Amino acid sequence: MSQPASIPSIRHSCPGCHQPGRAVSAVTVESLVVPERVARLVSTVGFQFCPTPECAVAYFNPLSGEVVPQREVRVAIFQKGGDPQRLVCYCFGRTVEAVQREARETGSSRIMGDIRAKCAQGLDACERSNPQGSCCLGNVQRLVRETQTRPGPSATGGCCCCEGD
Repeated sequence: MSQPASIPSIRHSCPGCHQPGRAVSAVTVESLVVPERVARLVSTVGFQFCPTPECAVAYFNPLSGEVVPQREVRVAIFQKGGDPQRLVCYCFGRTVEAVQREARETGSSRIMGDIRAKCAQGLDACERSNPQGSCCLGNVQRLVRETQTRPGPSATGGCCCCEGD
């Protein structure tokens, strides 16, 4: 017996870039898409997040065919931006620039430990605040690693990472 297409573990291709998406909850869509757009959606269930940097699509629903462009998301999407002031950790306001600066200056990042500690205390709200609908630690870790391997202080934060858990 085959499983229905709405099972979150099934990855569908984004209609904008044809890369795999990642299932997000209705809570993520309702929290991060501008209210005017949410009101026009058939349903907030069944959406996938498109992490491809060059793609204008933020969320897509493979069942209804609906697409939410990134311009209709309340916050800048980490994976789709290059501004060093953009957030990489939405729950605790950590920017790409802060993570990179610390990684360049110290060779590591206490920010990751700080985020972990706050998450352990239940202070995170990733599903409601992060456009990817999940924890940012994978993104932060990748950013630290990339900054450590990049020479010089001119790293801009352009990141090729697509997902973080």
